[in-house]
Amino acid sequence: MKMTAVVLALTAAGGYLAAGMTTGPGQADRERALTSLIEAECSFASLSEQKGIREAFLTFLAEKAIVFRPGPVEGRPIYEKMDPANPTVLTWAPAVAEVSTAGDLGYTSGPYEVRPGRGAEPTGFGHYVSIWKKQADGGWRVLLDIGIQHGHPESLAPVPSVEIPQAKATLEALSPEALREEERAFGERAGSFEKETASRGSRKALSAFAADDIRVYRPGRFPSVGKRAFETIIPSGAGRIAPGSERRNAAYHVGLAWSGDLAYCYGSFEISKDRAVVETTAYLRIWRKDISGLWRICLDIELDVPPDAAKKN
Repeated sequence: MKMTAVVLALTAAGGYLAAGMTTGPGQADRERALTSLIEAECSFASLSEQKGIREAFLTFLAEKAIVFRPGPVEGRPIYEKMDPANPTVLTWAPAVAEVSTAGDLGYTSGPYEVRPGRGAEPTGFGHYVSIWKKQADGGWRVLLDIGIQHGHPESLAPVPSVEIPQAKATLEALSPEALREEERAFGERAGSFEKETASRGSRKALSAFAADDIRVYRPGRFPSVGKRAFETIIPSGAGRIAPGSERRNAAYHVGLAWSGDLAYCYGSFEISKDRAVVETTAYLRIWRKDISGLWRICLDIELDVPPDAAKKN
C-alpha cells in the first residue's frame, strides 16, 4: 500500500485523528509528526516485504525495544537470532495512528498477514500494535511491538471508527518536574483501573475508564472499536478476582509523552490461588488525556501466557 493511500484511508476512516483536534499554533507541528510517523511505519512494512523480517525489525527497533512472545521480552536479540534466509513474508499496513501533542511519542495499529514464502497465499492473519518514540535525529523507532492472531478478515464484520475530541494541540512539553508529577498522577489512575478490574471485572472497569473510541484486542477475535463494542470480545466476569485468589503485577512499566497527554503501561500480571500461579496475562494499555484532563484508555490488548512461556519470561 502506497503512502498516499494509507494517509487518505486513515483520514477517511477517522483513524487519522486530526479531525478531532483543536486548532492552534501547535497543530501543524502535530500533524507533521503524525505524517512522519505514518511514513516510518510504511517504510518499516516495505522493508519487511523487500528485505525480510529480520532486517526490517533490526532496522526499526529501538535499542531496548520490547516485543511480546507472548510475554514482554527484549526484542533485538530475538531478531538477531533469526535466520536471514527465513522465507516467511510478513506484510502489514497502519489503520490507525496517533501522536502526542509534543510529537515525541505515538502508536500505530493495523492488520497483518503472514505468508510462508514470496508469492504464496497468506496462512496467518492478525492485528499489530506498535509504540513509537522519536529519536534525537528526528527519526522514529519502535519501542514496543505486540499483536494478536485471528481469522481471515473477510469473515469478520468491520466496525466503524469514532471521531473523538482531543486535548488542546497548543499544549507544550512539560518540565522534568511537571512530567514526574504527571507520571505520578497517571500511575494512580492506572492503579485505580487495576483495582476496579479486580473487584468488578474487565467489562465494567473498561466502561468506566475507556475513551469513546477505545480499541480492544483479544486473541482469536477481530479488534473492537468503541465503548459498546468490546462486550462481544470480553466475557462477562473476565478479570474479576474470585474469593481466595490474588492478582499481582509480575512486571509493570510506564512511558509518558513529554507533553503529558499520551502514555502507555505494559507488563504481565499473575492470578494465584493457594500461593500457586494459575494464570499469567501479558498486556499493553495506551492512555490519552481527554479535554477535561482525565486519563482514559484508548487501546487495550491482552495475551494469555502459557505456564512454560511464563517461566522463560
